Amino acid sequence: MTDDLRQLLREQLHGFQSLLTEAALAEALRLLESPLIEELTHEHVREVAEYRPIELAGERFFERAWTRSKEVSAMLGFAQLLGTDVVRQDLLRLAASVSVTS
Repeated sequence: MTDDLRQLLREQLHGFQSLLTEAALAEALRLLESPLIEELTHEHVREVAEYRPIELAGERFFERAWTRSKEVSAMLGFAQLLGTDVVRQDLLRLAASVSVTS
């Protein structure tokens, strides 16, 4: 992946992040911080985008109907492209800024 493409993807990632609700952000972080993230497939990402829960090694994620499932799905897709740590760190910064302003 070129640096220009990586930068473009990061910009798109930040655009989607601004649309996340606190609940969706918390659930995305729960998955990204779990060792189960390694089992995430493109099919799981598609399931989340279609407002369906996913199960990884017996643990369920996104069980509630998320009003921002498309955005959460995008976060998971970006994690697959850019790396889990990149997206997790961005979401942790977002969560910290949300908790400060709440």
